[in-house]
Amino acid sequence: MASSKSVDPLDYIEGSFLDRSSAKDVKNGKAARIKGTKPKGRFRRTKLSAPRPRMQSAKKGNQVAAIDPELAALMANLPKNLEFLAKFFDDEVTSHYYSREFGETRQELIRKLVDPELSLEQVSRLLGVCPATVRRYTNRGWLDHHRTKGGQRRFRLSSVAKHVQEHGRLPES
Repeated sequence: MASSKSVDPLDYIEGSFLDRSSAKDVKNGKAARIKGTKPKGRFRRTKLSAPRPRMQSAKKGNQVAAIDPELAALMANLPKNLEFLAKFFDDEVTSHYYSREFGETRQELIRKLVDPELSLEQVSRLLGVCPATVRRYTNRGWLDHHRTKGGQRRFRLSSVAKHVQEHGRLPES
């Protein structure tokens, strides 16, 4: 009958995490190669390596503008028009035509229009990535979001713009 050696379980567990390369391995240089290799297994990325957006493909030779001229003109006039709407008008006249109070202030209404709430699909289309990538960005804390009562992710346009500002890349030429 073979003699059994008593083993302390805690020492066994702690010993399994120690780097114990034999003198023979150190002599042959194997320990240095082992330390320089990447560890096996799945590890989470801690830094964003954003995919490059794809260039818009020209369909049938027609180059499509990223933003049409009408939308560009609207965006150019938007700041001064919103400032005018926020300062000049108030809810005094409008409130006479409704029986209950408004659910939001005028400033909240303008904020909701300027910084809309976006769905997962809309954000993935804006960023040019698949929805799973957007989910990954949110799980790792790279893209701000909040959840609805039903558990769905919702994003603000400002948080998507901030994400692009911090992590975005220009398309490859």
